[in-house]
Amino acid sequence: MRIFMPKLKINIDIFKINKMKKIFLMVAMGFLVTFGVQAQETPTRKSRPSGVVRTKLLSAKPNARQKDGTCDTLRFPMGGIITYYTISPPDAGYVTGNNSYGDKAKAEFYTAIGSGLAITGFVAEFAIARSISNSNANITFGIWDNTGANGKPGIMKASATYPLSYIIEDIQKNWLTTLNLVEPYVPTGPFYVGIVLPQTPGDTVALWCRKHEPAYVGTAWEQWNDNTWHDISVSWPNMNTSMLLHPIVCQIVGIDEVPDPQASISPNPSNGIVNIKTWRNKTVINLEVYSISGSKVYAKSYPGTVNNFNIDLGFLPQGVYVIRLFDESRQHSQKILLK
Repeated sequence: MRIFMPKLKINIDIFKINKMKKIFLMVAMGFLVTFGVQAQETPTRKSRPSGVVRTKLLSAKPNARQKDGTCDTLRFPMGGIITYYTISPPDAGYVTGNNSYGDKAKAEFYTAIGSGLAITGFVAEFAIARSISNSNANITFGIWDNTGANGKPGIMKASATYPLSYIIEDIQKNWLTTLNLVEPYVPTGPFYVGIVLPQTPGDTVALWCRKHEPAYVGTAWEQWNDNTWHDISVSWPNMNTSMLLHPIVCQIVGIDEVPDPQASISPNPSNGIVNIKTWRNKTVINLEVYSISGSKVYAKSYPGTVNNFNIDLGFLPQGVYVIRLFDESRQHSQKILLK
């Protein structure tokens, strides 16, 4: 019995161990099955270099806003090697634009700008733009705050639209795409500047971006087709990059609008030709035009007996201006958009 009992005890322990192994293997297989299902539900995003490297800067189109002492364009020009990435088959499209995953938007993260500054527009550098026949699509450029979960894009606070056909022309002529907000936007903290991708089949855009470098801290984000926002450096392996999408930031000098019941300035918006109606007086009516940064860009005086005349501001860049009419006792100030 002394000899047999230990053998019996050992046999029981071996049986227990074997049973535990079977249970462990069954649990492990369950985890593998579960993981496999999750992997199928969330496919891995894979990209490959396009093989295209941009060798020179794009040029500003005629009448585009130029950088001056009161305005600047953030992260322009972008450093590093400039390229774009395509998506590996069987999927298709672009990392920084439309793709078969159905991405809805692409955006760039920016930290807070200084006090006394406002975003007045955008400069975008597109690598790809295509449209189906007779498409009248507009591309929306937006500014999102960072009120999303963990500082992700939250509410779109300002926006402007630009025809896709114009972007196609910009690429053909090697131009920067430049557009302005109707009203400047002053961010109160970190923000995102981005584009809403066209959703009509066949309409496609993609931005140039900085070539991936392991040590580079990427700033690019994207909105998936389920409306969730993702850091591109996380959703795309080996993709530390920034897209060439730059906010125009200007110092703002406040000029209050002062209405006069006998004065009007139209049309608004205007393509450059502006009709001025004002009161009559015995001397002169002075006219001054100010940029949104507070700089005087045009001035002229007219006889006080003339109360209806046109001026041509087509030489000014597109954007928001303030036209001020005044004499020794009255004044009228009004904002106007040149487009």
